Amino acid sequence: MSIETPWLRFPDETELAEERQRREAESRGKAEQMLEKLSVDLLDRWTELQTEIGAPAPTKPSGPAPATPAPRSAEQVSAVVNTIPDAIVTFGDDGAIRSFNAGAEQMFGYPVAEVLGRNIAELLPGEQAGGGAAELLHFAQSAGDGRKVRELRALRQDGAELVVEVSVGAITVEGSRYGAAVVRDITERKQAERERAHLTESLHRQVQETQAALEELRRTQDRLVQSEKMASLGVLVAGVAHEINTPVGIAVTAASHLLDRIAVLSAAISDGSLKRSQLLDTLATGKQSAELVMSNLSRAAELIHSFKQVAVDQSSPERREVELDVYLQELVASLAPRLKPTPHRLELLCPPGLRLSTVPGALSQVVSNLVLNSLTHAYGEGEAGHLRLLVEREEGGVFLCYADDGRGIAAEVLPKIFDPFFTTRRGSGGSGLGLHIVYNLVTQTLGGRIAVESEPGRGVRFLIHLPTTVTPSPEART
Repeated sequence: MSIETPWLRFPDETELAEERQRREAESRGKAEQMLEKLSVDLLDRWTELQTEIGAPAPTKPSGPAPATPAPRSAEQVSAVVNTIPDAIVTFGDDGAIRSFNAGAEQMFGYPVAEVLGRNIAELLPGEQAGGGAAELLHFAQSAGDGRKVRELRALRQDGAELVVEVSVGAITVEGSRYGAAVVRDITERKQAERERAHLTESLHRQVQETQAALEELRRTQDRLVQSEKMASLGVLVAGVAHEINTPVGIAVTAASHLLDRIAVLSAAISDGSLKRSQLLDTLATGKQSAELVMSNLSRAAELIHSFKQVAVDQSSPERREVELDVYLQELVASLAPRLKPTPHRLELLCPPGLRLSTVPGALSQVVSNLVLNSLTHAYGEGEAGHLRLLVEREEGGVFLCYADDGRGIAAEVLPKIFDPFFTTRRGSGGSGLGLHIVYNLVTQTLGGRIAVESEPGRGVRFLIHLPTTVTPSPEART
């Protein structure tokens, strides 16, 4: 007798095959859902990235919107992804590459069939231990803190290195993490940034060097200007010393002659041989000698006073009130040693009684440099020149016109005569600073204006306007 057990039955092969097909269908469905979710998320991430960098989003078809959204299947999304110029790569938690768009093929140099299944670390090595997928997925999970785009090093198939920007999205399906990366090649941009930074640094360094050179040039120019002033003062000292020697020498000679005559007179008195005529002659000689001593010592005193005043003024920036005609006469007297050995004549035309508040040192330096400039440049050997300084009142100030009748200035040279270190007599005594000093003193120290007029063969005229208060002296008003 047999015992039946209806609750215990083993499936046959047909049922087992059906069960396997059912499970495989479920697995394929889940895989398709996972891929579709990854593709949709990837497309959203790419759109988000384009929005962040200001690039236009994918264009939508024109015309009215459909009543219901069109389904986005994995095939449709894949077709869109392959039109994107950036590299788009999806990969699993183990780093294996699952998809690779056309932009990625062009960027990395791998055909899609060759790269699928390879580890993403071969393309994006990362910067941490383990690198690759682990680092990218960690970055994707931490994107909530604001780090949406990251710069990384990438490797092409031919070994070339790229600098790329990577934006990563991540999802978890049945406990496994999957990543989708949008990769943009920024190698050329980074190179341009480095070149721009290098150029900026180079320009900054050149600016600093130029500024340092300019400061050194200014210091050198100041030293040369000061040297020129001292040289001018030294010439004045030597000339005045020579000029003083003449009256002092005459006074010494007269005094010595007088002493000799007094000694003869004293001897005649001692031996009783003194005659009336001898006494009268000695008295006349003594009077003449005394007059010579007095006149020449007075002349020397005047020269010393003029020199002292001009020298003090040239070395002092202080403003004071001067009687212009008297001061300029003293200045002309101080220039006499330079003019005396030459056939040139300096004429001063200034109305008497002009009193003005000015910087006398600057004014004397201006006139001295103009005169010395004429002596150096205006005349040839043996020529006799006429130098003229005209002073006139004008409303709110004074007008000075200095002129010579020398060879004049060529038209192409005229605009440059006030430039520092410009001279037509390089190597022949010209420093190129005389008229530059004149320009600076007139425009800065005296606060005035200066202009020049000249034609070849017709001399030169310097027109100076000084905006200073001019008042007539009490003598001029009476």
